Amino acid sequence: MKKEILLTVLSLGLVTTAYAQFPGGGGGRSGGGFQGMNPQQQQQTPQDETPRGSAKISGKLVDSTSNKPVEFASVAVYDKNNKVVDGAMTDMNGAFTVKNLAKGTYKLVASFIGYKNATLNKVEVSTNKADVNVGDILMATDTKVLNEVTVVGQAALIEDKVDRLVYNAEKDITSRGGTAEDILRKVPMLTVDMDGNVQMRGSSNIKVLINNKPSSILATNIADALKQIPSDMIKSVELITSPSAKYDAEGTAGIINIITKKNTLQGLTGFVNAGAGWRGANAFGNLNLRQKKIGTSLNFGGNSGYNTPGDGSNIRQSSVRGFNTTLAQTDANNVARLFGNTQLSVDYDINPKNSLTLTGRLGIGNFNTKGPQTSLLTGETKEEVLQQFTRYVKQLRNNNSLDFDFNYTRTFKEQGHDFTLLVQHGRNIRNTDFRTDQNNRPFNKSNNDGKNAETTFQADYTYPFKKHIFEVGAKYIIRDVTSAYDFYQFDEQVGDLVLLPGRTNNFEYEQKVGAAYSTLTLALPKKWGLKMGVRYENTTINAKFQNSDAQTTIAPYDNIVPTLTVSKDFPKNHKVRFSYGQRIQRPSLEVLNPFVNYADPLNISYGNPLLKPELSHNFEINYNTYFKANSVNFSVFRRFTNNNITTVRSVDEAGVTTSTFDNIGKTNFYGASLFLNLQPTKSLRIGGGTNFTYNLLNGSIVIPVLQADNTYRNSIVEIENKGWNSNFNFNASYTFTKGWGAQAFGFMGSRRVQLQGYQGAFRYYNIGVKKDFKNKKGSFNFGLDNPFAKKMVIKSFAADPTFSSTSVRNVYNRGVRFSINYSFGKMDFNGGGGNMFRSKKKVNNDDIKEGEGEGGGQGGGQAPASGGAGGGRPR
Repeated sequence: MKKEILLTVLSLGLVTTAYAQFPGGGGGRSGGGFQGMNPQQQQQTPQDETPRGSAKISGKLVDSTSNKPVEFASVAVYDKNNKVVDGAMTDMNGAFTVKNLAKGTYKLVASFIGYKNATLNKVEVSTNKADVNVGDILMATDTKVLNEVTVVGQAALIEDKVDRLVYNAEKDITSRGGTAEDILRKVPMLTVDMDGNVQMRGSSNIKVLINNKPSSILATNIADALKQIPSDMIKSVELITSPSAKYDAEGTAGIINIITKKNTLQGLTGFVNAGAGWRGANAFGNLNLRQKKIGTSLNFGGNSGYNTPGDGSNIRQSSVRGFNTTLAQTDANNVARLFGNTQLSVDYDINPKNSLTLTGRLGIGNFNTKGPQTSLLTGETKEEVLQQFTRYVKQLRNNNSLDFDFNYTRTFKEQGHDFTLLVQHGRNIRNTDFRTDQNNRPFNKSNNDGKNAETTFQADYTYPFKKHIFEVGAKYIIRDVTSAYDFYQFDEQVGDLVLLPGRTNNFEYEQKVGAAYSTLTLALPKKWGLKMGVRYENTTINAKFQNSDAQTTIAPYDNIVPTLTVSKDFPKNHKVRFSYGQRIQRPSLEVLNPFVNYADPLNISYGNPLLKPELSHNFEINYNTYFKANSVNFSVFRRFTNNNITTVRSVDEAGVTTSTFDNIGKTNFYGASLFLNLQPTKSLRIGGGTNFTYNLLNGSIVIPVLQADNTYRNSIVEIENKGWNSNFNFNASYTFTKGWGAQAFGFMGSRRVQLQGYQGAFRYYNIGVKKDFKNKKGSFNFGLDNPFAKKMVIKSFAADPTFSSTSVRNVYNRGVRFSINYSFGKMDFNGGGGNMFRSKKKVNNDDIKEGEGEGGGQGGGQAPASGGAGGGRPR
């Protein structure tokens, strides 16, 4: 424990040191990039050989019409060679000060969007210690109206960054009017089945974030949560296969980070979107208001699903303890869903270096399934009928969540030097109820009311020095999970449903995770890069059943998780990267919950509260290159996991199938990925990729085995399964003239190997067309989902030495979608109309952070595109 204590003390000490520097720290230069200049000017930076002194130039920018100060404008100082020496940003009073200047003659250029540049020539600084005040500088509004500009070419749908793959969902017109599930289905390296279950490179153990943060909406069932997020709310999806130690160690396969749209336009702006189709309807809206230092953003939306029938059949044969049974089942159901999601964000700039953000998010939704089910259970022969019935089954899942985030950011004078403090609280209420009727009367019903509350405290500190970056941070998570469940069975004597106490209980589960991390990113000679880090996590768990005095004992555990990335840049835009990292997968409420689902009494399922976490080792070699508007990414990887959480199916002598979870699996994944993003012409962009994995799974299960004395005893039996998994995706888009555009997408996934069998192959494709309005403020969108197939057939298989099961599922997902988008609002850049629509600076603590390891800044640290220090350039 000495190493863990030392790491924790080091992290907290450094964070405390950073915290002690505000609010007065910083100083020096407060602006880097200057708005209104050409790109060449923006890229110029003070050279090390430029003489420096302690002289100052100060002044004030004033609107020439209203005589009011111009806030957060940029002031650039040029020397006699017309090079940028330094710069500053005006405060809320329009005042600026440029420090650390040497003796000489300078030129000042003030710029701000909506104003003409104001230039002051020949500002004399007589000595190295002079204090020159130039007084008020008048800025005239720029009333020039720009002609319409036609931009030919398209932004990439998929971007390959140094440490992540980015899918730009806002560029995808085929997913408009859908949900996050539709978006993730198109992201390379991800596989999303028809129920919405997500896998990355063959593993479902994934950590999903929203805007770089966990959310209670994702705390229970990710598949249901994805249906609650409208696709039009999503800006991009980031896929991080080799996360650094800065990220939580959870998620053995990696991290999916969903970035929602954040309108940075100043003033009162917004847009609305509404659509309907054969399978569903949706509506989404966004409203933004900026006033002085305060910005407010509201996103709201919802979607519904209907006309989504499905049917299937299952044949299972078993031989347990000498009892042979055959189960034949058919079912038909219709699914109806209704989801909503609302998010309100308020950000406040205390001053150019300190800012606060408060966000609230509300998600509501229900998922209803109903339909008949027939079952026939026979013995040795078909004539020996053990059970036969037809039941009407109704299942209802409600999933409501509420999140609050508080974020404080302190930036310093060096670009990328910052401290952030995050406090987050979220809770998810999930109710799962079912009821079955038989012979026109109730048969049984059950209610399971689950709650998942999560509180997080997090602090991160980033310090850049020369070309290197040091990061340190700490985090503490408190998770409180409860599950209250009951079960009612029809009683012939009473003539009604009666509570069964033996199947009724209240489960309480508390988990606390304390973590500290440190990373170091080094820019080495000859374009080598090295990023190394270590993360320590301590987990304590308490679990208890209300109807029992004894606690479920789960020992606390510690994990030290190292990460390492080595990269090399070659000439002509070639890059190779090697990554190694450990990952942890803690069991979620979905697999911990001991609630027994008896909706189908011949196929029951429940969770396992005694599950332990997984620990996996990930290795990856990645090559990427780009030329003009084209890019290629190729990677090979290996992942092996012990103590794997695996679904276990078993059959008893009565013919009842039980599904639960256990730490019995050992998995080895060997794989390769290839993705292409090509632009043959200015109007055409095509992309696609493939994943191949060879999966080797081992596990041990307990089954009854016949002994020499003709008795059966439970024995541990080793089972193994192996095989190839693969998937392919393709996308193409074409931009026509006069605002027309078209896009197509296709996906095909092979069957997926599991420990006790495989899940069937499936496919998905759609076509979309859009037409922009003449005023460029909106568009019409039309889409077709799977237009050439009435239904999709998915065949799956499961087996062990005691049973074999074959199931067929028919999915009817042909559909038509139509939507309309419209943006509204007005931006006022002149100071005469008051301050309501004044621009403010862009804070570097927004939810959109770029990839790590690209030269300084976040997490290995790409510098913000705006180039500003001390909080970024004004927006």
